[in-house]
Amino acid sequence: MTNTPWTARRSAEKRFAKTAASPKSFNPSERTAEVVMSTGSPVDRGLYVERLKISPSSVDLGRMQRGGVALLDSHQQSGLSNILGRVQSVRFQNGEMIGVIEFAKTQRGNDAMELVANGMVPGTSIGYVVSRWRFEDEEGRELDPAHDRIPSDGSVTAWATRFELMELSLVSVPADSSAVFRAASGHVDPEYNRDALARAEARIRMRARQRMVGRMVGRLMK
Repeated sequence: MTNTPWTARRSAEKRFAKTAASPKSFNPSERTAEVVMSTGSPVDRGLYVERLKISPSSVDLGRMQRGGVALLDSHQQSGLSNILGRVQSVRFQNGEMIGVIEFAKTQRGNDAMELVANGMVPGTSIGYVVSRWRFEDEEGRELDPAHDRIPSDGSVTAWATRFELMELSLVSVPADSSAVFRAASGHVDPEYNRDALARAEARIRMRARQRMVGRMVGRLMK
């Protein structure tokens, strides 16, 4: 626990609660927020399109029972300093994996909570290990890797039909664009996520411009 005085923490909580961009599921007194962890949306991996099957029978939540699932900073799994909190609970609803995250009472946990409260975090991303795949061609026909040729031209969809949840990360650009913060009503919070995604897109454009300028300067210096 941090040494922040109780009155200062209460003041910060009130400030977070009044932020217009704060996700409506954010609870400053409990230090929690509700997020859509994954919807299994397609992700282009170059050689194939990856999709996750989101259901209680497909997702191994053993780590939740054995020792808990950590909330990390951008999938940085090395070192305890990258832990921002934990996943408090997981449930499945309408094809979505929904989690309640709890922020750690540390400086990094406080910083992450403030970023979320102020609409600066676009979404989340899960870390997982796949133990069973199903491959489908463009027509949805299942391919058997033992007998069928699996094209590597991006036309195949690789379904992860069984995978273990390892961690959840706060990220600036989620691969699953539907992995976002939720409103108190249980629906996706459009006000928060629209603002957060706009901020992330602006950062991406700024970094692209910086790289372009850097390359131009590098060429001029040669």
